[in-house]
Amino acid sequence: MSQQPLRDPSIARTVVITRPKAPSDSWQRAFKGRGFQVQHLPLIEIKGPPEPRALQSMGTHLDQFQAIMFVSPQAVVQFFQHLELDMSAWRTPCWATGGGSKAALLEAGISEPFIWMPQDESGLWDSEHLWLRVKDTVRAGQKVLIVRGTDQYASGPGDMDRGVGREFLSQQLQAHGLEVVYVVAYQRLCPVWQEDKRQSVKEFLKPTHVWVFTSSQAVHNLVAHLQPVDFSNARAIVTHERIAKALHDVGFGVVLLSRPDVVDVLRSLESMP
Repeated sequence: MSQQPLRDPSIARTVVITRPKAPSDSWQRAFKGRGFQVQHLPLIEIKGPPEPRALQSMGTHLDQFQAIMFVSPQAVVQFFQHLELDMSAWRTPCWATGGGSKAALLEAGISEPFIWMPQDESGLWDSEHLWLRVKDTVRAGQKVLIVRGTDQYASGPGDMDRGVGREFLSQQLQAHGLEVVYVVAYQRLCPVWQEDKRQSVKEFLKPTHVWVFTSSQAVHNLVAHLQPVDFSNARAIVTHERIAKALHDVGFGVVLLSRPDVVDVLRSLESMP
């Protein structure tokens, strides 16, 4: 028996999902199952590592790390896709900040006892709360590998090599005497749009549409394509305060903050007038 929508079917509402395609599929199913129309508009294009050999060479040195931090589901997917590893022998703790990364780790073959995340009851899945979870498990002199991506807005050549993201965690580890090693597993690019695409996307800025952002990079890419444009009628649900600030800065009319899981995003959607 199919689940009936809980929202008023007379209220037209379309959800604009901005996540990359693979992680978005389950979200699309969830929104459609509650009676929402869905437009999938990936605002980040994912490509593999800029230097595959640098990533592959890491596979022979993993035993030197106390833990491996994955900044996103894409970091997990690309990391294990480019390495040949015996997953049955995996014993290294894997750190993650969200349910998407956890799901990707499980799919890659990491058993749950080796996946460390912020405590679920905190309701905040970010680097700050991950640090609270792991800080008593590490000590000075150990090494932690951070697997992350790089993007076209990197501030300099060093960022392209080291990647970007989770700076707070890196700073805490280094302040406690640990060595942080970075490896870039994927590239985040701004998708290429033609003029007709830009015009059609402007229609999504009406109040009948609700944008869902899980990355501030997606906000930057949207603005890069549409500026100058009036965002004052646009509505959005975001999964982190940094994303909310980015949208407020460009003039989004309504921005709601939600926990970064589809159940809570749905609750926020259904609470919007």
